[in-house]
Amino acid sequence: MKYIDFPTLGRRPSSEFVVGGIIDPEPAELDGISPGEWVFNRDSIPMRRTEWWYHTPTQLWFLVERHTATDEVFGATLAGAAIDG
Repeated sequence: MKYIDFPTLGRRPSSEFVVGGIIDPEPAELDGISPGEWVFNRDSIPMRRTEWWYHTPTQLWFLVERHTATDEVFGATLAGAAIDG
């Protein structure tokens, strides 16, 4: 079982979370590709990114900043209030 050290919730099993989506700004210009291609055909590059996460036991949504290669969580935001990571 994989565990995540999560701000305010402590060490939790990853099975308690559902990733709801990625917060990526749409590029100003799509450089000749369709919006569908931009959404579904992107390369997976290790990076820091912000994602929507849902914690099923508490039924809370968070904006989580993490590194996609290491799964390190840098911080989270709950209901508009910053939580230090």
